[in-house]
Amino acid sequence: MKGMAAHPIQFDEEAMNFKDTATRFERAESGTDSFKMLAKDAYQAMKDDPGNAGLYFVIGVAAQSYVRRYEDQGVAPEFADKAKAILVGYNAKIVEALAGDAGTRLRLLGEVALDYEWQVQDF
Repeated sequence: MKGMAAHPIQFDEEAMNFKDTATRFERAESGTDSFKMLAKDAYQAMKDDPGNAGLYFVIGVAAQSYVRRYEDQGVAPEFADKAKAILVGYNAKIVEALAGDAGTRLRLLGEVALDYEWQVQDF
């Protein structure tokens, strides 16, 4: 409209940073080094974006738990791929949460936390 400035959609910088982290993890190999980097990045995101620390924390805990349990042992590629797919799904929910309002963030955080606690038995 005339007289109105166009406002491009702006994305929260932290959401974009975590989206990059999620994409990097999704494209990486399924080895423990990828999980270790994801945990490190999630914990760093907590420091960089304390208002959303809970979102990053649940990812960091899941990734770190996988590393602690499997770092020094061989795992079947199918198992590693399955674990990675779980975290890719969680990352997608966190990216979605970061783009949403407070209610959406809390709901998606709850979904990830409940699934990890009650459905994931291996890490």
